[in-house]
Amino acid sequence: MIWKTKTHEYSATVCQLTGKTCPALARLARSISEAVTHATSATSDDFEVEGSSELSHCAEGCHAIFRARSDSIRIFCGTHPEAAIEPLNGYADLIFENTFSAMPSGVVKNPPCAMIQVSTIRPRKPVCAPAQISI
Repeated sequence: MIWKTKTHEYSATVCQLTGKTCPALARLARSISEAVTHATSATSDDFEVEGSSELSHCAEGCHAIFRARSDSIRIFCGTHPEAAIEPLNGYADLIFENTFSAMPSGVVKNPPCAMIQVSTIRPRKPVCAPAQISI
């Protein structure tokens, strides 16, 4: 499922346990994106935070880990609190990115039951139209 706000684009997978998108995951993503947006005035462009959270509103009681940057956020549900985030990011690249990539099987032994990616929408810079020449 994909949806947008004025500042962010959200892309979420379907939960493998419920067969639906997870509202608790969407709430967590919205909260983290708002926090990172508010922090940008006090941080640099390379600001990054990683953490974990229990999704208390999730009927399945999932645990989630996340990595948030000023331009993107990824949250992985149904993961172990100490799971390495780099292999999960590679797995998410396969699903969310539009470039071809591969990864060996078995790198992610326990794939997340759901994921969400939040991308910051950058305002477009105005460009001047090229001058047209009449012949």
